[in-house]
Amino acid sequence: MKLIPGTNGEIAVKIGRFLGESPDFIQIEKLPYGEKYVRIPFDVGREVAVVNTFFPNPDEILFESRLIGEILRERGAEEIVLVAPYLAYSRRRTAIYGEAKSLETVMDILGVFDRIVAVDFYGHVSSVECISAMPLLAEYIEEEFDLKDPVVLGPDEFSTNWLDAFSEKLGAETAVIKKIRIDAKNVVVSKIEADVRGRDVVIADDIIATGATVIQSAKKLRSMGAKRIFVAVTHALLDKEVYASILKSGIEEVIATDTVLSPVSRVSVAEMIAGLLR
Repeated sequence: MKLIPGTNGEIAVKIGRFLGESPDFIQIEKLPYGEKYVRIPFDVGREVAVVNTFFPNPDEILFESRLIGEILRERGAEEIVLVAPYLAYSRRRTAIYGEAKSLETVMDILGVFDRIVAVDFYGHVSSVECISAMPLLAEYIEEEFDLKDPVVLGPDEFSTNWLDAFSEKLGAETAVIKKIRIDAKNVVVSKIEADVRGRDVVIADDIIATGATVIQSAKKLRSMGAKRIFVAVTHALLDKEVYASILKSGIEEVIATDTVLSPVSRVSVAEMIAGLLR
């Protein structure tokens, strides 16, 4: 199987090591007037995996991935897989009156691919093969930190799947953070149903972008007497200001995967993805 990285396809090199394959780089340019130019000048073979994570610039990467897929189909590829370690728009799975059905549109655009592989994608779309990095994050935390009587918290009621992974690995108590979301950047944490006094706490989440939930949760946990607070996240969509705010809130460390490259990417999902491509 050929591995073709897109603009955000750096992880293809790591995946290739586990498959014994070197990525085949294609020509991708952003022209002076803003348009995307894509060219594949070599024989593509029968099976191809396009590797492109959807951050930063998710809309641009979406269109670019479609262009690559169309070229591969025209060049005779029989099975085309999109590996999108972070696949955007998973949170837009429902729409109220007047809103775009964003996830449905994204899946239509990506319909040129025979398979789509993503990590911790909770859009509940049958065409996406979702694998979870939570066991890997739990294993890393167990090995790197000497946790004292830990409690693992999820950000909402949808987090039970990854809480189970941490509970199994760490033998830890789990609970859900009760919160009220005011808007994309403001959250009120109303209740944390766990006794955290003198205990280490891990907040496990699939995505951190604005940091609002973990920052407000950390403040609440400190007032409740928590000892150390860690954040384990699959996709860290962080800029420097958000990361600084998270650390100032009293969180000791943020641990993320390399689905999106960031200063806190400590855990690699490359081997796990390679296992699905074999």
